[in-house]
Amino acid sequence: MTEAALKLRAVLDGYANFLKDRQLALPKHRPHLVRWVREFLLFAQAHLGFTFEQARDLFLEAINKGSGIQPWQIRQAADAILIYRYQFRRAHDAAGPEPVSGSLSLEQVFSDGEKLTRLCSRQSRG
Repeated sequence: MTEAALKLRAVLDGYANFLKDRQLALPKHRPHLVRWVREFLLFAQAHLGFTFEQARDLFLEAINKGSGIQPWQIRQAADAILIYRYQFRRAHDAAGPEPVSGSLSLEQVFSDGEKLTRLCSRQSRG
């Protein structure tokens, strides 16, 4: 497994634990929320020139075009991504220099830190 894949796995494990610890999702739904976040993070890596909101909207549009995807699944994906960004990541950021176990930023997940830093700064300005 590559270093990026190991870091992504750590982030996803942290997110799954966050969902469990905060009781944000039923146990049977957690794997699906984690899968949506994984797919979104990989999608965002391939779309580095976009803000968080733009990347999220493009991702949701892309999965909506997929065959067999139901409207409730699009809502589930959107919820999973929003929980990741505004609750899980915020909890990590509030923790200060000591990271929450399993919580890594996008910059740590993917090796192209400069582009990802620009993506995050665009999102925070908007």
